[in-house]
Amino acid sequence: MPHWSQPTRVGALVQTEEFPEASNPFRDRDPLADSLAVKMLLEGEIDLLGRMPWSSNATFLVDINLEGSIIQGVYKPSTGERPLHDFPPEIYKREVAAWELTKQLEWGIIPPTITRLGPFGEGSIQLYIPCDYEQHYFTLRDNPSHLKTLKRLAVFDLVSNNTDRKAGHVLEGKDGEIWAVDNALSFHHQFKVRTVIWDWAGEPIDSALIEDLNELITNGPSEPLLGLLDSLEIDALLSRAQAICSTGSLPYDTTGRRVPWPLL
Repeated sequence: MPHWSQPTRVGALVQTEEFPEASNPFRDRDPLADSLAVKMLLEGEIDLLGRMPWSSNATFLVDINLEGSIIQGVYKPSTGERPLHDFPPEIYKREVAAWELTKQLEWGIIPPTITRLGPFGEGSIQLYIPCDYEQHYFTLRDNPSHLKTLKRLAVFDLVSNNTDRKAGHVLEGKDGEIWAVDNALSFHHQFKVRTVIWDWAGEPIDSALIEDLNELITNGPSEPLLGLLDSLEIDALLSRAQAICSTGSLPYDTTGRRVPWPLL
């Protein structure tokens, strides 16, 4: 088991004994096709840069080099996870499951995310999204250009049963797209949704999204998704999809408690 040194904040990365010069490590990049991103995440050489701040589990920024081309990823090793009373170990697999679900639905939203062996053992690596960290859900929700995507994310969080959709987990990439990160606390077989996205409660869900969910119900989850979740979780996923299609509208939080803490 690696020893996780106590970080101190340095800009948007944190400084540890291993990485004393870890300021301003983030790379801009052009938009990247999902297929190329996945290939690079799976096959590229990993260079650990430092630990990301404000994470309850060990989370690292990495450079990934494949044949001279470099992208960045967010690496979450299983060995850095804190035990949870309501989720089993290896929650990093749920990060990958979120990507596999959005890929099957063709909804975008989640950056490409894969499972592989890294410097601290097996974990997930997600494509890093260059972004402005001053922007988050509460600053983005009133932008008309993001309305359709944010409503799609609201539906995705219901079907994936996201229990921790904080405002800071919703990013506006430098590509202008909305991206949802930190999806590990999802897919529990018990309904546990906690999210900040309740603004459109009662509004009808786009018919195209309903069609996509009906296709998921008919065809079943993809093989990769079946390999990441257990049978109870798969059954619950399909049940949630059926419920969403039956109601056809975004629900209200009648308890007032289905929000994460902190909100941001």
